[in-house]
Amino acid sequence: MHSEQNETKTRQVYSWIRERIMQGIYKAGTSLPSTRELAKELGASRALIVEVYEQLIAEGFLEGKQGAGTFVKDIGAMRTMQTIQLHSEGKLNEHKHVAPAREDRLDEIDFRPSFPALEYAPLQKWKRAELDVYHDLPASMLGYQEDLAGDIGLRQAICDHLLHIKGLHCLPEQIIITAGATQAFSILSRLLLTPDKAIAIEDPTATFIHNIFAKTKAQVIPVPVDQDGLCVEQLPTDVTPQCIFVTPSHQFPFGSILSISRRLQLLDYARSTGAYIIEDDYDSEFRYGGMPVHTLRELDSERVVYVGTFSKNLFPALRIGYMIAPQQLIEPIIQLKRTADMHGATLPQLTLARFMNEGHLKRHILRMKRIYHKRRTHLIQTLKNTFGDKVQITGDAAGLHLIATWSGHHANLLTAMELEQHRIKIYPAERYTIRKDQYNNSLIMGFGNVNEAKMSEGIQTLASFI
Repeated sequence: MHSEQNETKTRQVYSWIRERIMQGIYKAGTSLPSTRELAKELGASRALIVEVYEQLIAEGFLEGKQGAGTFVKDIGAMRTMQTIQLHSEGKLNEHKHVAPAREDRLDEIDFRPSFPALEYAPLQKWKRAELDVYHDLPASMLGYQEDLAGDIGLRQAICDHLLHIKGLHCLPEQIIITAGATQAFSILSRLLLTPDKAIAIEDPTATFIHNIFAKTKAQVIPVPVDQDGLCVEQLPTDVTPQCIFVTPSHQFPFGSILSISRRLQLLDYARSTGAYIIEDDYDSEFRYGGMPVHTLRELDSERVVYVGTFSKNLFPALRIGYMIAPQQLIEPIIQLKRTADMHGATLPQLTLARFMNEGHLKRHILRMKRIYHKRRTHLIQTLKNTFGDKVQITGDAAGLHLIATWSGHHANLLTAMELEQHRIKIYPAERYTIRKDQYNNSLIMGFGNVNEAKMSEGIQTLASFI
């Protein structure tokens, strides 16, 4: 109970400072009180204030200057008033409810990024929830699902989950259940793109996502990323993209957070061009310092399509994802879904809704954060012990993977092929790029589904190749 109260107070202090920055009460360049002073003023622990400041620095609201203190960054306050108004309107409605052989895979050491620990899947609790659903199930539920957007109970449970985990306000009527995030991207590509249109997409990005959009024959415009996320200033000015794909809470694969100033710039660009933003929030629940980052959709619910999945926080075989769509896109999306699969599998949706409503998902996420934190720490320490200062580690603040970069050494696809003969799978960063020959020295290393013993063995073998 004490931990939950402390988490609530952290969120309250965070929101209090953040809103004052967004509203321009704390102007750019303003020096904030020291952590000790603010802790005393608010009657909170200093550690809590430090956590809040670090979170706001990570999101681009504040900057720390060595020996001088903590200051508000220039985020373009004049552009924030429409943002605040949209956010407030959303709150007014928050209470309205409307392969290889199996034995071969077991022997592998697979550093696959953004992949969960399958051995910890909560199958016993899932089985009990499923049996309860079957026990109470009326025969009428075994027919075709009348609501093509998905089970309304699950959509309400997702609303409650997002509000608790991320502070995201949405309505069940805005949610469409999909067969994983993949189907969401596929439907959006069919809805928004044709050969004469264009899409701007982060580079690097997940290969399968790039392939989905490229299949439409639309022009795919790669936009680079850096430590602050998508380089918004490099969005095209000669071509107007129909949509923009981003992973703002945890860029895949490099792990950066899209800063608040760039979020506002991106929204300005989308409003001025009429583009929709596709926000992929695939694993940001697993953040190892501070709270999960706020969503981009929170700032503009009419230009952003938010896509989420249960593949990372539960298991991929479930094949349940969802999107939160702007009002004007809901009906077109549902009609496309009708032609794609009529409707999703009903029984897994009912089971997931019960599983969530009984609190199992929340407890599972908390448990897995501890396990992933331990695995992440072990991977970092093993890399440092093995390679010393020859390896640089980044992108490890959240999610289920990190980036390891070797100075002067190529971690390329050839190395990956050689290691695969030793039943070790690695993932060069170049594998995820659209424009090639930029990240030849980097590996994207997943730690979610690799235990500590296999990590150590895999890194030891990797050392003989790099």
